[in-house]
Amino acid sequence: MPPSNTAEIIAFGPFRLSRSQRLLTKNEEPLKVGGRAFDLLSILVENAGAVVSQRDLLDHAWPGIFVEDVSLRVRINDLRKLLEQEGDRYLANVPGRGYSFIGQISREMTEARAAAAIPRYNLPPLPTLIVGRADATAEICRSVVAGRFLTIVGPGGIGKTTVALSAAWGLLNEFDGEVCFVELSPIGQAALLAATVVSAFGLPVHTGDPLPALIGRLTGKRVLLVLDSAEHLIAEAAALAERLFAEVAELHILVTTREALRVEGEWVYQLPALESPPTNPNLSLAQLGAYSAAHLFLERASTSGQSGAFTDEDAPVIAGMCRKLGGLALALELAAGRVNTYGLPETAALLDTEFALRWPGRRTAPPRHQTLNATLDWSYSLLSETERVVLRRLSVFAGRFTLASARRVAAHEDLLDQDVLSALNGLVAKSLVSTGASGESAWFRLLDTTRSYARAKLAEAAELDTLRCRQTIYYREILQETEGDLQRQKDAIDVDDIRAALRWSFDKSGDASLGADLATYSAPVWLSKALLSECHAWTTRAAAVYATRDVTPRELVLALAARGSAELSMGGFSKESTATWTKTLELAEALNDGPGQFFSYLALWGRDIRETWYDEALVTAERCLKASDGIADPSFLPGAQWMVGHTHHHLGRLKESQAHFNASLDADTEAARRSYTRATGLDRRGDLMGIMANTLWMLGFADQAKRGGERAIAEARALQFELSVGVVLIWAGLNKYLSDPDIGAIERDMVELLEHGRSLSVDNEAAFALSVLGLCQARRGNFDAGRQSVNEGLRLFADAHMETFSPIVLAHLCEGAISSRRYDEAAALMAELKARDRNPEHFCTPEILRVRALLSVAQGDAQSGEHFFNTSLAMAARQGALAWQLRSATSAAQFFASQGRHAEGLRALAPIYDRFTEGFETEDLIAARGTLLKLATRRVPPAPNAT
Repeated sequence: MPPSNTAEIIAFGPFRLSRSQRLLTKNEEPLKVGGRAFDLLSILVENAGAVVSQRDLLDHAWPGIFVEDVSLRVRINDLRKLLEQEGDRYLANVPGRGYSFIGQISREMTEARAAAAIPRYNLPPLPTLIVGRADATAEICRSVVAGRFLTIVGPGGIGKTTVALSAAWGLLNEFDGEVCFVELSPIGQAALLAATVVSAFGLPVHTGDPLPALIGRLTGKRVLLVLDSAEHLIAEAAALAERLFAEVAELHILVTTREALRVEGEWVYQLPALESPPTNPNLSLAQLGAYSAAHLFLERASTSGQSGAFTDEDAPVIAGMCRKLGGLALALELAAGRVNTYGLPETAALLDTEFALRWPGRRTAPPRHQTLNATLDWSYSLLSETERVVLRRLSVFAGRFTLASARRVAAHEDLLDQDVLSALNGLVAKSLVSTGASGESAWFRLLDTTRSYARAKLAEAAELDTLRCRQTIYYREILQETEGDLQRQKDAIDVDDIRAALRWSFDKSGDASLGADLATYSAPVWLSKALLSECHAWTTRAAAVYATRDVTPRELVLALAARGSAELSMGGFSKESTATWTKTLELAEALNDGPGQFFSYLALWGRDIRETWYDEALVTAERCLKASDGIADPSFLPGAQWMVGHTHHHLGRLKESQAHFNASLDADTEAARRSYTRATGLDRRGDLMGIMANTLWMLGFADQAKRGGERAIAEARALQFELSVGVVLIWAGLNKYLSDPDIGAIERDMVELLEHGRSLSVDNEAAFALSVLGLCQARRGNFDAGRQSVNEGLRLFADAHMETFSPIVLAHLCEGAISSRRYDEAAALMAELKARDRNPEHFCTPEILRVRALLSVAQGDAQSGEHFFNTSLAMAARQGALAWQLRSATSAAQFFASQGRHAEGLRALAPIYDRFTEGFETEDLIAARGTLLKLATRRVPPAPNAT
């Protein structure tokens, strides 16, 4: 439950603002408000009538990070459009000072309403039965909201995870769905802690220290992070939590562990045991149920198949069991689960004899082991020998496991398959193994405390290496059988188990050859989860093993491709990786290996595209297309057609590009598309749709381009691959920048793209957004600020080895300098453009030539200017780029008019303008129409003897 059942409501006009629920309504209907905009509105309303400075607003909405002033202006404009639709004014700009909320407000207290918030991140479901934890949950909710950092401490089995989950669900509305639950128990290596937390937020893991990207993502957002079961990583979890708490001002942290983290800012909540009944022989069964420990015991016994009802005579026995078990939820559940098998008196007797619970345990044992071992020793003693063997063998699984994997790992010469099935059923019935389903696949799981205990028993039996070897062999076979089907792999294997098997394989007691195979076949799993650096680390170790042993060409292809995919996805493409992909391609071609060939071609082509070596990229793409004739793989042909079409677009060959894109769409299937997307993290169809929208714009169909871009964005968002969303946002943003007369709308989209790119640490997205924001500033007349933003964007483009848009950005900044009469700067920008532009012709070369013409005219060289206008028009006509023709013709007509050659201007522009059938409210057509009107009114009249 939230910390309070009341909330302050601030009302103004038809609007009601609840800051605690982060809710804005109009006439009782909820409004969709972005997080930054809501934060700005909150501080402005709180300071109604006063001026809030730009700096204070930026610090409040974007705490701890540098943000361009244009981001603030965009968000304020968003608020004005939302609030001032009916003529009322609420926000005022005070030049040189900041902004003020000028509406009349009233404050009231109201019952907090439970909004139907949807979890933004992973949040496991609540257990179906939670007993005696309402007060603890309420106190934890209040404390974590007020103090921001709370650790729930208690012995194993007391119910810390259950209470944390209950609090997380109770606070879901308080944090507007921004609650992320991270289970730490499967992590066996401290170095993986940060990557696991970052991955839980859906971010890719590019580097050894992924926390800066997470800090950037969370900064300015109100989020609750729950770290569950941190005791085995206590030092590392303490350092991570302390760093996040210090560096992210609005992050709230809830931790469960068996001992306090003992770091700055931490509040500790000692979770009490469930309340046990007192010693009272006259206690009735009805009275017994008033104590939470007994209540839980009775409920669990009933749901575990207890035959017959308990009576008042049983009450003292149950009360004694509750006291002996110390009110520990896990122990109570285990005891209750045995009643149906052994009966109540026998179960109680086992507690006195074989279980022999003694508090405290050995003085030399860690406190967390005393309760855990005592509880589970008792449970273990109640199992049959077969159940004991199966339980300890199942402990090799780090998380969920399937029935097939349980049978494969646990069964052997000493244990038949049927024995494993029977034992597993018994373990589920006795609450030592939980079960559930994901889609159509059933899964099983050991309780965390049970797994730790059983794994110690496995080590005592000297079976750990044997079981790890079986597990590794099984996973290798599963990954081979399901190659390319990531959904089946996801259903069959937990990534933590792959990680555990790999760690064992490369350890001194393991089998490095098995590990190399497993690393190779598991590469798509790591890539699909954006765990890039970890994928690269494992596949690098695999490649080192393969270098020392004889392997088949097919194995070598897989190993090299896996390593290269990881390296390429991390953004690096060194000479060594180029050589790796070249060697992989040669082997794949010799083997007629379709996937190996495709990903090799894709990697080499991708490098050339990013570096704008378009001629080389076309050769590679066409080789890939030619090779597709002999390859049956369903994703090869559409992928090759997409590569060729993509390259033709960059070369300005629009018809060829369209033809290959259409062929790709005709040959593609949804299964092949999603397989490619899961393997690479990118959606080729999204890229295709984005570029096709740009092609439509260049062909002169701006309205269709806009609709195509919107469809591409919608499809990319539906796939939930954030890297693909960024790609289509760039192409749609380019079209909007080139056509929309509303600079504010362009800036709004670019701010969204900038925040998206920064949250994922994708430099080329941030580079494009900063570049366009700078060009918008220049268009507004603020050239110096615009140039600063563009320079940062160009730097990021260079760092990312992504020069696709650098030429047109430099050309338009040069045009801004010309408009500002800063001709020396314009000449310097054009020189920089020539140095960075690696192609004599590409899709925006006609536009660059137009700007070169403007520069020549500005420098007093009218003859060269006219030459560049003509060259631009000819190239645009050859490409079929009607949009570029219109721009060049408009600028040429204006040039002719400046020389008194109005008739020539009309002849240059009118026929091109007349070819347009849509987009008449775009920037270019508005400018062309205005130019034609001026030319028509100044046209020289015909001679008197003209016929």
